Amino acid sequence: MRNGWAAAAIGFVVFSATAATADDDESVLHCERFVAGGLVAEVHSYPAFIAVDTYIFNDSETRTLTVTSIHDWPRNAEPSSVSINVGPGTSIGGTSFFTLESYEQCASLADREERAQTGKPIRLKTFAKVLTSTGEKAKCVARVVCNPPQTP
Repeated sequence: MRNGWAAAAIGFVVFSATAATADDDESVLHCERFVAGGLVAEVHSYPAFIAVDTYIFNDSETRTLTVTSIHDWPRNAEPSSVSINVGPGTSIGGTSFFTLESYEQCASLADREERAQTGKPIRLKTFAKVLTSTGEKAKCVARVVCNPPQTP
């Protein structure tokens, strides 16, 4: 498995996108994130192998943005330094993976250990924070709902 976005950047695909009619003085950077193809994924058994798709968009009609940092949590504890150009009206995307070994690990990542003791679902936010060389920032979130394992 590749380690971090810097290595994953090689596998990025540039997509054509219809540029929004964005004023270049406004933020033109945004991102979208999906787990298992949606904004929320339910986990009922462990270990759970989670696929996370992240797309970074440049809605400028004229400027190329250079992404310099991506923090892909919970896959990487720290932001990864990268240098990825995203042309006007295009996007980049990539898939990362992480494994939830147990319901208790999910509770720990979500800082909800006390909730795990009651056996209730745990809502874990996964996120990507993106920073460009010009200081533009974007954050996108997708959620994983960890359910306690069923006892036979």
